[in-house]
Amino acid sequence: MNRVCVSIFIIFLLTPFFSVMAQEGIESFKPDDYLDLKLPSLDVLFENAKNSAAVDFYNIKMEEEASVLKTEKRSWLKYFRFSTTYQWGLMGINTSFSDINTPLFYQYSGARQNWYNIGASITIPFDDFFDRGNRIERQKLRTKATKVEMEKWHEEQKIRIIEMYTKAVKELSVLKLKVEALSFANVQFELAQRDFLNGNIQAGELSQMKTMQMDALETYEQTRAELNRALLQLEVLAKTKIINR
Repeated sequence: MNRVCVSIFIIFLLTPFFSVMAQEGIESFKPDDYLDLKLPSLDVLFENAKNSAAVDFYNIKMEEEASVLKTEKRSWLKYFRFSTTYQWGLMGINTSFSDINTPLFYQYSGARQNWYNIGASITIPFDDFFDRGNRIERQKLRTKATKVEMEKWHEEQKIRIIEMYTKAVKELSVLKLKVEALSFANVQFELAQRDFLNGNIQAGELSQMKTMQMDALETYEQTRAELNRALLQLEVLAKTKIINR
């Protein structure tokens, strides 16, 4: 009987050690760290969410659409053609003459000259000309659609942030109660250990106290996991550092 009691006592002593080893390297937050945790306001989270890569993508897309709109507005220039040529050099002419009474003779004449030509033309395809206003309007609509799409994404992002924010607030409130329950269970088990060593209680009663402690620890860890998940997702959604460790 004594061996059984000693074995149970050793297991109870080693259980917290194994629990700490299992948690090491996963989350370094302690219960008191959660009690001191303060969440940023929703306005701050909404504003920081604009630093997302999705917003950068939409801004680049709008710049691209605006550039295409400028090009479309200047498209009337393609109806005009302008041409010019210029020549410079020495021009020479060889001539020969002869008749019955005149022997054949040659004559050469040359002169420097500059020659240039300037011309312009207009070519207007009627289908392209009359559809130009429609093309400009369509491009304006594309630019506006991109802006509306970005605003729509931001509104959806706000909803996701609100969901994670309310979940984090809820889990944080529940966790505070779980911390109190866990602290109470730990104190009860410590008192039970003393009573067991002093022979005031049996091993079965000590086992019950340990079970209560493990149940309190399990519910605490479950709530902590849900809170951590909500906080980490909130950091990603809002581009805001919340857990500063």
